[in-house]
Amino acid sequence: MNAGMRRRAVLKALAATAAVSQAPAFAAGYPDKQIRMLWPFAAGGLGASLARVLADGLSQRLGQPVYVDAKPGGGGIVGFQTLKAASPDGYTIMLGTNSTSTLLPSIMKDFPFDPLNDFEHVAMVYTSGNVIVVRAYSPIKSFADLRTQAKENPGKLTYGSAGNGSTYHLMPALFDLLNGSKMVHVPYKGGGPAYMGLLGGETSVVFGDLSALPHVRTGKMRALAVLSKQRVPAAPDIPTTAELGMPELVMESFYGLFAPKGTPHDILERLNKETAATLADPHVQQLLKTLSTQPAPNTSSQYFVDQITKETARWRPVIEASGIVAQ
Repeated sequence: MNAGMRRRAVLKALAATAAVSQAPAFAAGYPDKQIRMLWPFAAGGLGASLARVLADGLSQRLGQPVYVDAKPGGGGIVGFQTLKAASPDGYTIMLGTNSTSTLLPSIMKDFPFDPLNDFEHVAMVYTSGNVIVVRAYSPIKSFADLRTQAKENPGKLTYGSAGNGSTYHLMPALFDLLNGSKMVHVPYKGGGPAYMGLLGGETSVVFGDLSALPHVRTGKMRALAVLSKQRVPAAPDIPTTAELGMPELVMESFYGLFAPKGTPHDILERLNKETAATLADPHVQQLLKTLSTQPAPNTSSQYFVDQITKETARWRPVIEASGIVAQ
């Protein structure tokens, strides 16, 4: 090896050593400024409330403000693309849902990112049930009525969703497939707007999350069924779709914390640790009960990845068989 080659080898080794020594130092001072938590839907609704709960808990434990930044559009795609373009330094994170990470990739052609390989999966955070609701004065009085009216009046009933490819979109589309009916999809930019559309008479029904329950309790909406195998603790009086003769129509929503690809491992570990601590806080657990939501049964990154993989495999053949496409 000549002198020039030796010099280049030494410089390369020094650069590698410097990179290794700088990485822990970079994360050791984390965080030293505020953190942005993206929410890929509109500011209203259950998911936005859950993002704020997590943001508040992380703020307390990290010693820096964590603020929620709603980025609605494309059934969550805009938020994910914003996260993908962000610097991988731990100062931009996102609470995402299974609708964008497990359902929409099978619904939309030329999907713009890979939910498994284009992001870091910090932690599984929440799980929540789903419910079918109509306005209180709707002529649809029961799940059986919905089945009958949807089948006998193709193209007349409308359902509001949280966006193309959201769980709010897939659940009624699957209902139509199983029921032999055809309702009309009306997409909104989040669950909150979808419920406001229902209350305003813009749509006939919403297959949505349990943030509808306060409207049910105040008499503004009527719950027809929960999309579960068992009744949900937050609403034990509402029958399940399985009880009512449609056991295939079951879906549980889940929420997880994502970070840009390449975020340092020790920052990911810190965020995972503080997320788990937030969910273990008795005050947070009580607050989640009021939101009809549960902490995830396992907050590990691997469990989060496994759930995305499992649910994608579960729903892809259903989507393909039904011909559901993003509108």
